[in-house]
Amino acid sequence: MKKTTKIILLQLITLVSLWSCSDYLDVIPDNIATIEYAFRNRNEAEKYLFSCYSYRPDVGSVDRDPAMASDETFKRYGINGAGFVWANTQIARGFQSLTSPILNTWDGENSSKSAWKGIRECNIFLENVDQVPDLLDFEKKRWIGEVKFLKAYYHYYLLKSYGPIPIVDKNLPINATTEEVQVYREPVDEVVKFIVDLMAEAVEDLPDAAEVIEGTEAGRIDKLIALSTRAKVLVFAASPLFNGNGDYANMIDNRGVQLFSQTYDENKWVLAAEACKEAIDECHAQGKSLYNLIDPLVLTADPIFQLQTTYREAITARWNQELIWGNTKYDNNFLAKASTVRLVRLENQNDVTSEYAPTIKFAEKYYSSNGVPIEEDIDWINNAWYSDRYKIREEPAQIEEEKYVELNRYTANLHFNREPRFYASIGFDKGVYYGSGYYQFSDSQRDVKYCDFLKGGVSGFQGGSGYSITGYSVKKLHSFKNAQTRNAVSTEYFPFPILRLADLYLLYAEALNEANGPVDEVFTYLDLIRSRVGLDGVKESWLNHSTNPDKPNTKNGLREIIHQERAIELAFEGKRFWDIRRWKKISVMNDQPQGWNIQGEVKEDFYKVVTLPQIPIFFSTKDYFWPIKESNLNVNPNLIQNYGW
Repeated sequence: MKKTTKIILLQLITLVSLWSCSDYLDVIPDNIATIEYAFRNRNEAEKYLFSCYSYRPDVGSVDRDPAMASDETFKRYGINGAGFVWANTQIARGFQSLTSPILNTWDGENSSKSAWKGIRECNIFLENVDQVPDLLDFEKKRWIGEVKFLKAYYHYYLLKSYGPIPIVDKNLPINATTEEVQVYREPVDEVVKFIVDLMAEAVEDLPDAAEVIEGTEAGRIDKLIALSTRAKVLVFAASPLFNGNGDYANMIDNRGVQLFSQTYDENKWVLAAEACKEAIDECHAQGKSLYNLIDPLVLTADPIFQLQTTYREAITARWNQELIWGNTKYDNNFLAKASTVRLVRLENQNDVTSEYAPTIKFAEKYYSSNGVPIEEDIDWINNAWYSDRYKIREEPAQIEEEKYVELNRYTANLHFNREPRFYASIGFDKGVYYGSGYYQFSDSQRDVKYCDFLKGGVSGFQGGSGYSITGYSVKKLHSFKNAQTRNAVSTEYFPFPILRLADLYLLYAEALNEANGPVDEVFTYLDLIRSRVGLDGVKESWLNHSTNPDKPNTKNGLREIIHQERAIELAFEGKRFWDIRRWKKISVMNDQPQGWNIQGEVKEDFYKVVTLPQIPIFFSTKDYFWPIKESNLNVNPNLIQNYGW
């Protein structure tokens, strides 16, 4: 039975301003005085539908999405108040606040929208859509499915951010009593059940993905989005953060209700695996598959370029067959500007800033060319590549390496003998850069560029603000078709991947392993992802190249492999932020970020590992969830505060 609590309807309609971008879903109704007017005809009701969409989180926003700031990257500004400060990096630096929470999705303050307001709008829509006289039944059914999903999704986003929350299934009348208004946070398991049940209801009313018109309806919710997100909710609920978490045993409200279950339940992983498989099967039935390169610009290009570009295009080829849910409401140009490396001398350095900069720690996360972690690769250990990974290799790049590193140039051992996703994802000093208008590499034509991160180099520190503080750039998050000239920078638009099929495969592999251990089907889905980037399967790679060949054969060992595979495959896509929380691994945020010495003008000075300027912080149990703003607890004493705040 669904648990229903309520929140007061402070006013009949909450309106928001028209967004600056031209996204179809950002058409917001203006100056509606009454609910009756809002639902008087199909046209007005459709505007209200779009207003329900307008509260979507800024997934993929390089400065406003909290998940775009984890231990993967480090931004150079914001130290001791200097320069422009991104809100999400403030959270990553431990500056979350009790009195004025950063990216406050509870109240809709500090560069964020209130998910509760979005839920209120969804409830108003669902309570009044039957009044619309000229709305066809099939269309009303679809709209109801969309809004049910959005209502569930907003609850899910609040659950991830704050833990146990009130369940707001209906709005209160204006004459509600004080007792009715002072709602309670409900136990995690009840919130999860409410979310997944509502998403299941939505599935029944939603269209197939092919029925959503790309040009005019891009980004609207379909059946695949609802099924896949429901699966992701169940994986989150089965993970250590919510499944028998003893750290929150004392979160008991004044009713005596314990908000976190203290009993580990393996069946939660079984349910999660079943939901993932259901979503995968439906994705396959509707034509979804891992992206394979089809762009005519590169079909005849060098095979190494094709391999790297295939992986990049899985993210940046708009509405490709791997994408399940893409966010159309984020600043694509700002993301490209912040992640791209300078490849030519620009008139305006700020056109390309490289401020979204990978850390050395994350550069090390990628596998060796043998498809295993570099710290357990037999070749890396026997040849001292791992122990000497920060040293400049004595030999410059050879002919057989020129498609990864500029021929006859020197770089660190860390940059040789790495897997294709490393070269496709990270720009590094003396690294070959396919893309940004340079996409030919053959014996007859070598139209490529190279990164030069040394001080004064085209990609390096030149004064001003256009530089990477780590000596790396994120190559993955912009199309190979982006182009740079001295006077102009052009970028290709793509919807940011909220969810793609590779993510779903990895969630399924994880849930299967947690429920059943290392069964064959786990490797099937891991190896599909690895094969796409030219790597051998997990078992073969570990057997032939790892110092721990038995690692894939145990649940704990395979769990570690799956966690690293997710970190690599989904790097810089805003997934690791939530993963390290649900896995209860937030202590990784305490590692001080490191990079190369970007003030080095020669290679001997540049290739020195430096700890980046960081205010001392310590992430602990309290940082898995954000605080509820203190003033809310003064108004409603039934809302207990999150642990540690």
